[in-house]
Amino acid sequence: MDWKQKLLVSPLYDLFGKRSYAQSGEDLIAWGEFKNSINQKLKKSKLARGFYVDIGAYHPKLFSNTYLFYKKGWRGICVDPNPQMEKLYGQARPRDIFVNVGVGDGSKNQNQDEGGVMEYFMFEDGAANTFSAEQARKNQKEAGRKLVGKRIVDVLPLREILEKYIPKGQKIVLLSVDAEGMDVEVLKSNDWKKYRPELIICEDLEFDFKNWKKSEVTKYLVAKGYELKAKTPYSLIFKRVE
Repeated sequence: MDWKQKLLVSPLYDLFGKRSYAQSGEDLIAWGEFKNSINQKLKKSKLARGFYVDIGAYHPKLFSNTYLFYKKGWRGICVDPNPQMEKLYGQARPRDIFVNVGVGDGSKNQNQDEGGVMEYFMFEDGAANTFSAEQARKNQKEAGRKLVGKRIVDVLPLREILEKYIPKGQKIVLLSVDAEGMDVEVLKSNDWKKYRPELIICEDLEFDFKNWKKSEVTKYLVAKGYELKAKTPYSLIFKRVE
């Protein structure tokens, strides 16, 4: 089943009890980790009021690492540079805040204190959209995906987005990052002294078990006080230890 077919039948998943909405079960792994350990650190009343931040959120349900949490009563901030997603989030996930920008440091823009603009590569399969020229090349040459356009998109650091949109005093339980080759750049744009999620789901397309210490995502998050808890075909799941 290709992505178009999945998009058409996704409403049926709700009716017939689809348990995982993520690409490879990342949401179930993260939910299990939350229930088994992290929730013991938090008040039980927060179980239905947890807060997530979803970077590269794409569709509100299809391939979503956070929709399962939304169904369980959570809410959060969903960020994606694809303008077509804003209306869908308003309809499917009205509790969430949707922010239509890219995330990273970008190139400086005189009209912004931080961030800037970057070229955004858009594919027929919107899940493959990326800011990475190298990833765009791989999408076309190696995966046979069709490039349908490019556009210049505003880019903000993660720290600035969180500063602007997170409710005062709100704790981030889950951070999901799926930036199609720009994941480390997204992570580096956070203020880790101020914003320290309990769990992180991060895409890492280059991860190799034999040389896992070479993973830039892993090296960066371990240095920030996280440990690798699980690996799916496309993502790594980390838990805060400090």
